[in-house]
Amino acid sequence: MELLELYPGISIIRMDADTTTRKDSHDKLLSRFRRAEAQILLGTQMVTKGLDFENVTLVGVLSADMSLYMSDYRANERTFSQITQVVGRSGRGVKPGRAVIQTFTPEHKVISQASNQDYESFYESEIVLRRALGSPPVKDLILLTATGVDENAVIMACARLKDSLKNYFMGLAGVKLLGPAPAIVTKVKNKYRYRLLVSCNNNKSVRETIAHVVKEFTRDIKNHAVTVYADADMVD
Repeated sequence: MELLELYPGISIIRMDADTTTRKDSHDKLLSRFRRAEAQILLGTQMVTKGLDFENVTLVGVLSADMSLYMSDYRANERTFSQITQVVGRSGRGVKPGRAVIQTFTPEHKVISQASNQDYESFYESEIVLRRALGSPPVKDLILLTATGVDENAVIMACARLKDSLKNYFMGLAGVKLLGPAPAIVTKVKNKYRYRLLVSCNNNKSVRETIAHVVKEFTRDIKNHAVTVYADADMVD
């Protein structure tokens, strides 16, 4: 481990999915750190929330901008939240704190806003982007996911599904179709996943239309190798 090479003799506690599988392991690791049995706590996102150690004076965020470029309308929000949470772990006692943020894009507005914990500025810039994209809280998003073992078949099926939705929503103001695009994790259990997003006001009429289109889609023999399902205002 690089930290051990850089700081020989320093004790390190690692907190991630591999070290917290046993019952109460999370609390035990934090208790050890609170008792100063280790000088460094190294972990994943689970160490960013709610920790209050008055002797912590330095925190670091590695690859802070990695989550900025995920195909998710909440990418900026998640990045901002993670950085501000980490920054807030330092200097919680009488000793002053410092935060170091590793990034390839230090000029990025979200990185700057998060490092300064500028919540108001982040909201003002983010809500403009949400309005332009038609994403929550300005509009609802309905996600259509197509899966299948043949990637080309999935892509072609998504294109047909989009064409059908266009025909049904033609002339209806306030509905926008985005995609198709590969899912963040494109292949799961040997099946490819591609997605369409419908930006709209999630009302009964829109839901019934999408349900009808999906039903007709599944009846079409050209789509027999592809499965489609819908999620409204998905969390993940």
